Amino acid sequence: MSDNMKEKNAIEHLPEKFGFRSSSAAEFPEMVVIGVCFRCNARCVHCPNAKTGFTASVKGKDQLMSWDVFRKVADECSLYPHNLVRMSSAGEVLLHPEAVEMMEYLLDKKKDKNVALTTNGSLLTPGVSLRLLKSGIRSIEISVDAATPEIYEKIRVGLDFDVMLENVKALVRQRDKGGYSTRVMVSVIQQTANEDRMEEIEQFWNREVDVVLTRKLLSFGGLINRGARQDAYMPDNVPCPFLWERVLVDPVGDLRGCVNDIYNRLRIGNVMETPIRGLWRSDKLNEWRKLHVEGRRSEMPHCSECVDLEFRSWNYNYFHALSKRVDG
Repeated sequence: MSDNMKEKNAIEHLPEKFGFRSSSAAEFPEMVVIGVCFRCNARCVHCPNAKTGFTASVKGKDQLMSWDVFRKVADECSLYPHNLVRMSSAGEVLLHPEAVEMMEYLLDKKKDKNVALTTNGSLLTPGVSLRLLKSGIRSIEISVDAATPEIYEKIRVGLDFDVMLENVKALVRQRDKGGYSTRVMVSVIQQTANEDRMEEIEQFWNREVDVVLTRKLLSFGGLINRGARQDAYMPDNVPCPFLWERVLVDPVGDLRGCVNDIYNRLRIGNVMETPIRGLWRSDKLNEWRKLHVEGRRSEMPHCSECVDLEFRSWNYNYFHALSKRVDG
């Protein structure tokens, strides 16, 4: 096991007092996840949407975010340099027919370029990659989960390992040739099909990209069988950091208090009616924070069924991956 894995498997030192990391974070979330597309071209074995017929609470044409909703979110996020906009989704972002144009619009508005994309890499063609690199995107993360076609295609059903690998290699070549600053990362979810190959997978991808992220398999309220118990990041009786850190805007503009809330039970409001800033500082969300601090999350919808809290962290999170020093 690598030192990186040992660090993340140990229960971390928790802060003495839970809350916002800064006055800026209290004003506006540190991370806004924009779910522009709830459709996907894969049926990954660890994905709750593959179990629920995809998207659970958003169906049909509403699986694709409109420009009206996207502009509303992009324009507001652009006002806050501390805010990271993460283009991630319950589906594949690049399946949205206007996803690249949307990201170019966002990156033009958000002068700090604090924007990250998460994709399965199947549609990350050299043409798409070059447009994103030229736009100055801060990070592109590709979900890989394996280092061989055999394991990859067991996990990421419907995708082709060789296509993904060549797209990643082409992205890195273009980035290096053009001298762009974009960080290229991959992520690996530890699960039954790959858990005895994790060190090998990390070593493979460390030769190809800047950062390798490893994540635990989430249950999503029991939809996914986690198998043997995995080492926790933190005790499950502390407040969830997401309530002080991030939100998800789904394709119809609903702001969800948890990015893993596939049934939209923690709906705070809609961005077409109330700005994100107002929803983030709302009585409803503050009451949920209070319940978590008081150890009463069992009184909340969604949170009462959550068995994945122990795999979140107050210290080790996505922001650390973005700022991690890259050797070489």
